Amino acid sequence: MRFFNSYFLLSDQHTHDNEVAHWRISALRIISSLVLLLCFFVACHTFSSALALKLSYILVLTFGFLTIAGGLLLASKRFYKQSAHALLIAIVIASLCMNLFLTDLELAKVGSMYMYSCPIIALMLLGYRTAIAYSILNIVPFYMIVNNVDLSNVTGIAQQLPSADLYITGLIFLFFNICIPLAVARTIVAAKRLNKSMNVANTLLRDKNELYKTFFTESDKAKVIVDEQFNITDTNKCADALFGLSTMARKKDIKITALLPSLALYLNDISQVVEFKERFLRASYSVAINKNYRIYEFYDCTEEHVIKQNLLTAEQENKRLKYSNPHTKLPNEHWFELQCERLISKYSHGFYIVVTQTANSEYLKLKLSQQSAQALLISAYKRLKAIPEGPFLCAHVATGKLAFIIGVQGEGEVKNKVLPAIKYTLDKTYALQSGRSQQDFLFGYARYPDQDHSSAEVLANAESALKHANKCEPISGYDEKRSQAFLEKHEISMLLDEALTQNDLSVHYQPKVTASGKCIGLEALARWDSKILGTVSPGVFIPIAEEHRMVSRLTDLVIQKVCSQLADWSLQGLPTVPVSINISLLDFSQTDFIAKLVKYLADFNVKPHQIELELTETSLEANHAHSLTLIKTLQSWGFTVSVDDFGVGYSNIARLADYPINKLKLDRSLISQVTSSTRQKSLVKAVHVMCKELDIACVAEGVETQKQVDVMAHMGCTEFQGFYFAKPMPAKEFVAHVTKHGLVFAHKATL
Repeated sequence: MRFFNSYFLLSDQHTHDNEVAHWRISALRIISSLVLLLCFFVACHTFSSALALKLSYILVLTFGFLTIAGGLLLASKRFYKQSAHALLIAIVIASLCMNLFLTDLELAKVGSMYMYSCPIIALMLLGYRTAIAYSILNIVPFYMIVNNVDLSNVTGIAQQLPSADLYITGLIFLFFNICIPLAVARTIVAAKRLNKSMNVANTLLRDKNELYKTFFTESDKAKVIVDEQFNITDTNKCADALFGLSTMARKKDIKITALLPSLALYLNDISQVVEFKERFLRASYSVAINKNYRIYEFYDCTEEHVIKQNLLTAEQENKRLKYSNPHTKLPNEHWFELQCERLISKYSHGFYIVVTQTANSEYLKLKLSQQSAQALLISAYKRLKAIPEGPFLCAHVATGKLAFIIGVQGEGEVKNKVLPAIKYTLDKTYALQSGRSQQDFLFGYARYPDQDHSSAEVLANAESALKHANKCEPISGYDEKRSQAFLEKHEISMLLDEALTQNDLSVHYQPKVTASGKCIGLEALARWDSKILGTVSPGVFIPIAEEHRMVSRLTDLVIQKVCSQLADWSLQGLPTVPVSINISLLDFSQTDFIAKLVKYLADFNVKPHQIELELTETSLEANHAHSLTLIKTLQSWGFTVSVDDFGVGYSNIARLADYPINKLKLDRSLISQVTSSTRQKSLVKAVHVMCKELDIACVAEGVETQKQVDVMAHMGCTEFQGFYFAKPMPAKEFVAHVTKHGLVFAHKATL
């Protein structure tokens, strides 16, 4: 009995607003259960007759409706509305099937009457609107009955069950006398119970109303009652005095928002401060018993609010000064790091910190005023903030630099998709007071958190990555190895600067010889043996010297040491040969280059013909007119001018005719294949022929085999330099060799 009561929900317990009333589900289950029993009875009773008469459609229909009834019963609570509609539709389909599969027209008319139950069932289960819809739909069976519409012609059946009249009339009898009455009875019981509970609630409400009225009217706080539309329905004396209301005014359905326009009606926070006639009121509300009314309570908090606002203003000003850049007023680095720390506690997957600045920031410092540069940065910040679903937590972290966060997971997406899209937005033309400015932004990024680093460390990593970005590769990710290499490079530059100041670099000399090995010149090469780093390769420190603009100091030091060494060798009575010195683009571009060079020679009494200046191709093409004038001036003084490393990169053969150079040094990349590649040999030979026509001596650099010497000598080359004859050596070692063998540097196997 307990299961029966629980399953059919006969107790009418309280249901929430968003739930279906128990009595409706109970009525649906009663109808569905009885329909299931009827369908089961019919299916069992007709099974043998249908098989004997081979009426397969009878089996399909009976067992089909049996399955539908069972499904409706199972889904009645969880899918109540769908089940109720499905029940009504099933009744309509059943009525239709009786017209389609009964050959007896009078019996089919009786079957059509099943649909007359739909409005009653719809009214109980779904409401009056659905009941009206099915009442209108019942016009169809009414029309069919009156006009003797026979639908059996559609199916073309010629036979029906012999006892079909028993099933049809019996089902109608049971359906209208048992199913529907039981469901209606369940509805009536629920209505009686509801009426009884409403009477009890009304009695309780009347009792509480007296107590509530006393509490409301005699309160020393202003109280206002509003209905569902927020119309004022009642006020106490304090509220009348506060708002200047009267009994007549309350009867005109005044909305509370007419008194207090700033009052928020739908906020979750039930307490708020509103302004009323230059005063501040703290408003709070509570919901009345039946939830149709709200009781607003007000008290004057003007003094409290003014003090709080003053404190808040002071606090905001302090925060603004602490967390914003004083010039651009944008969030600063301290704010950005703090927000990153807070964000990681909520965003467990991590994110990317990105630092960006324009590629021509140094140029902008010179061209634009500080105000225009700041305006440009602020415009870039606004573009970042305006990107939909783009970066967040944007801040001004350093001069000309903005930092922001990207929350994507994959580094590939950051580098190949997100940042290129942001760069496209930032690179668009900016309108400034001084005109329009086109920018090219660079980006450096690092992942946070990474190896338990703080936000400040990850931001520093992103800035470090930004240093490796350039116009060819504008987006650079943090690489610990590359960062370490950068730090090492920076350390080398500082030690090199100190070494140049203290003249700690030495000069080695590599002989230039004829094919027989007779020394006819030397090349001065800088060497650095650091006390801290040990021996540092020229391939390392010379590019660093060029990058950090120390190469002119390096050249000055080499010239001084070469001139001093030549003077020393002359005093010792040793035979001297011309010494070549490498000159960089920066040296060649200085206006006082010749003046310094001549001064060094004069200090040590060295003649210009003892010095050969080796220029790179890049130094020649930097400024054609200046280079041409300088070469002619140097030659007029007696200096020999040669071009070094010809054949590296994209060498310009036309340069041989443009400049009056004395020598051309063929790079080792050309000489190395002259014995193995016919095309390379032909190329070198062609260059040699052109030089001969232009009266330019060719020097074969990087010679390592006798065969290379023979091939180049056969072409007419008279000057060689390479490890085959001698490696670069200190001055003492050169003196020792000359003392023992003279100026002959034959291959070791022949010495």
